Amino acid sequence: DRDTYLRRCMKTTNDMEALVKEILSAARMGGSDFHLERTDLDISQMLRKVCQQFRGRMEDKQMELRMDIQPEYHYQGDRRLMEKVFTNVIGNAVAYSPAGAVITVTQKDEVFSVENTGVHIAEEDLERIFTPFYRVDKSRNRNSGGSGLGLYITKTILDHHEIIHNMVNTENGVKFTAFLW
Repeated sequence: DRDTYLRRCMKTTNDMEALVKEILSAARMGGSDFHLERTDLDISQMLRKVCQQFRGRMEDKQMELRMDIQPEYHYQGDRRLMEKVFTNVIGNAVAYSPAGAVITVTQKDEVFSVENTGVHIAEEDLERIFTPFYRVDKSRNRNSGGSGLGLYITKTILDHHEIIHNMVNTENGVKFTAFLW
């Protein structure tokens, strides 16, 4: 019993630490002294690396990963923040898709997209999905869902980079697209 209790306490502590870090990250980006550290980024390589990080979870859920990533596409951006964008978007696709879903990560020229099958988001939720603390499924709790900050942080990062982005329902699922002009 003691070991089980300690594992639960440790998980709760880690979850709370992650939430505090997300809140601090969002607050920092909203500050007037925030600035980007722009460098030359190989977006193609970054995307492959982030996809690799989720392979284990995808295998656990019997998901298929399809990558259509142009080789050596470069962009001037903040490395840490752009990795956060890719991690948030791909991570959400994996976390909120059912077992057996297909996740397609595409990067061609200036267009980056992630489409996941098996789910749709109500239109009223799509309008609010990038607002802080908003969660599509109101029944989510600390065990079943995120903080509602991931897509808000993604939006904030993309706005700082002046990258236009959107999320839409498709015939088979949901698609996030960002235009890296």
